[in-house]
Amino acid sequence: MKFWAIRVGSILLAVLVSYGIGMVAQGSSGTVSRLIALAGLYVTLAVSLNLINGITGQFSIGHAAFYQVGSYTAAFLASQLLARGTINNLGTPIPWVLAAVGIAIVTSGIAGFLIGLPSLRLRGDYLAIVTLGFGEILRIIIQNTPQLGGSYGINSPKAFVVPYVWMLAFLCIGACRNLLQTAHGLSFLSVREDEVASGAMGVNVTRVKVAAFVLGSAFAGAAGALLTFNEGFINVNSFTMDVSFIILTMVVLGGTGSITGSIIAALALFTLPEFLRDAPPMPLNAVLGTLAGVALLVGTIRLALDQKKLGRDFLTPKTYMGFGIAAVGGVIVSILANFLPALANRTIPSAELRMVIFSAVLVIMMLLRPQGIFGHREFGLGSIFKRAQA
Repeated sequence: MKFWAIRVGSILLAVLVSYGIGMVAQGSSGTVSRLIALAGLYVTLAVSLNLINGITGQFSIGHAAFYQVGSYTAAFLASQLLARGTINNLGTPIPWVLAAVGIAIVTSGIAGFLIGLPSLRLRGDYLAIVTLGFGEILRIIIQNTPQLGGSYGINSPKAFVVPYVWMLAFLCIGACRNLLQTAHGLSFLSVREDEVASGAMGVNVTRVKVAAFVLGSAFAGAAGALLTFNEGFINVNSFTMDVSFIILTMVVLGGTGSITGSIIAALALFTLPEFLRDAPPMPLNAVLGTLAGVALLVGTIRLALDQKKLGRDFLTPKTYMGFGIAAVGGVIVSILANFLPALANRTIPSAELRMVIFSAVLVIMMLLRPQGIFGHREFGLGSIFKRAQA
């Protein structure tokens, strides 16, 4: 009884939080509402790819393909209904939206099955190449199909779907979390650790791999369908190779196998470039000085971590000296840059630096913590309480 009470309470809480986020988005500007929706979609994409890459141990870098399948499925259905007058472009009924999302889940799940089944003998880089190739082939086919809008894209009716975007995100998080809490989840984890040993112990490796691809692609397809109704227009540029790499980066940065890590990394990596888009211009000399100081600081910390691995102290006089050199070096570079005629009193729009800073954050994180923010671990109230008791 207590078990079901917790489950029902969790579901109600997720629904209330989703509608709360929806109310915030509805009371905000159109741009803010769109960003709130996209943040929820990226959480779903990161967590669903984490099911494939982190929990099951496969290496897929074509997750945008399943995202695209769901999006174009919903867009095609909605455009047909719009052309026939079944629905109108203003105030799309939510039942139509949910029906299109359901069909998108089926089509993207089938796509996951079709790509997962032939790739069972592949692993690592070879599987990554197959999934990446599938995504590019699919994008080129759609780009050359007039019925799907071709290179221009396809219009669809719009609807306010922010609450449903976040409900999908919570559903994906809950499904992955509950999977790891059951005996079925142990099969996924065993395949990640050692496929041969898993098969020897009676685990159906084929079924586990295909199930991971189907579940992950189904959630990605649902996210794509909601993207369609949130945007009202889609084209192939929204599903390029870069999107797959960004989703993969979120999983790696958060820690492959960590659901909470994927959530935090998805929100952080999505929010950082958008925040910098509207930030004021930055002085060029300050940017160069900061980059030089950060580079020296990362090098110092990396050397200190290597010393710690050898059983030596992390904080030594040399470490403190390195911190000082990093700070002084950044200031010196900033001052010297200000004396150069070509660099003095120049500013750089933050929007042009956002992807540079995005990349720099990733480089720093991978140098300092290559296993990701949380590694294979989870972060939550339960872990806090356990550490407090210890």
